[in-house]
Parts: sequence; structure tokens; C-alpha cells
Amino acid sequence: MFLQFIKRPKFFLATLFVAVFVLAFAVPAVYSLGDLGIVVEQLQDPQTATRCPVCGRAISPGVVHTDAPAIVKEKLKTALTDRSIGYSDGMKKDQPYINVLIYRFQERKGGNFAVEKPASIAFHMHLMKDKVVGKIFTYAEEQKALTQNLFTMGKFFRRGARWVTAEELAEEGINAGLDELVEPKGTTESAE
Repeated sequence: MFLQFIKRPKFFLATLFVAVFVLAFAVPAVYSLGDLGIVVEQLQDPQTATRCPVCGRAISPGVVHTDAPAIVKEKLKTALTDRSIGYSDGMKKDQPYINVLIYRFQERKGGNFAVEKPASIAFHMHLMKDKVVGKIFTYAEEQKALTQNLFTMGKFFRRGARWVTAEELAEEGINAGLDELVEPKGTTESAE
């Protein structure tokens, strides 16, 4: 069969050209179908919960703003797009997905340079497949005044030497979580 294919040189060359072109300029993965599912939820009973219902780790819940899941989901989609990682809403069988459980999302009370109460956010990011936890990233951050902790000076200046919003903390946490959970292909790390 291969000999018959080679006997028609124009067809062979055209096929070879198309194959080389596709391989040379193809996107490294199929993103249109969604590589990662996205599930963002908030803790249902913050008054009594002391452990994450997904992974079982200890948590310190607080007030969760009503728009927190929508804000975090949008930040997660943007961060995945910036990394050229495809996504789809929800979870599908045999598809890895990121489950984000928000258990504290409090907006600051005050402005950029003076606050009565700083923004505070806490969530777990779980990299999962078929409801089995693969990796876990924990983010809990409440911005502190520079005078309270001089060790955070670098973080303070990276944030523009001002008080940030809960949305900005969420973006920071999501990026840190994706850096830890979603690795380039070819690297492996065992799950906790």
C-alpha cells in the first residue's frame, strides 16, 4: 500500500506538506474541548465547619461575600487563559478538574491607604479527577500593616504599597495555586 502511495508523487508531497505544516504550527494541546474542568463553591456551613469537606484539612472559616464564587471563578478562568490552559465549566468523567472551596472572603473596610479592617481571603484549590483529590493548594491571606510584620516588606511593595481588595488577594492566590498545581507536561509530583 505504501508503494502505491509513493507512486503518485504529487499526492504524496501534498500530504507530506500538510502533515509537516500541521505538526509545525499546531497548538500543543486541544484546548477547545477544555483540558481542565472548573468547580468553584463556597463553604456551606461556616459556623460549624472545622475541616474542608473535600480534602479533610483543618480550616479557619469566616464570612464569605455573596459574589465570591463568581469573582474567584472569573479570576481562575483568566489565569488559565493567560497560561494557555483550556477549561470547561463543571466536571466530566475522566477529565481532571480544579475544585476551589472558598471558606473566607471578606472585603476591606477603608481605602487604598487607610483601612479599618483589611481584606481577608482563604480557599483550598484541589486538583481532582473522578472526585479523587490529586493535589491540594491552601491559600489564606489577610493583609497586615507593614509595621506589624517587616518580613512581608517585599509583598507590601509588590502590591503597590497600599491596601488591596479581596479580589486582588484572590487573583494573587489563584496564580500561586496554579503555579503549584498545574505543572508543565513532563514533570510529576505525587499527591498528598
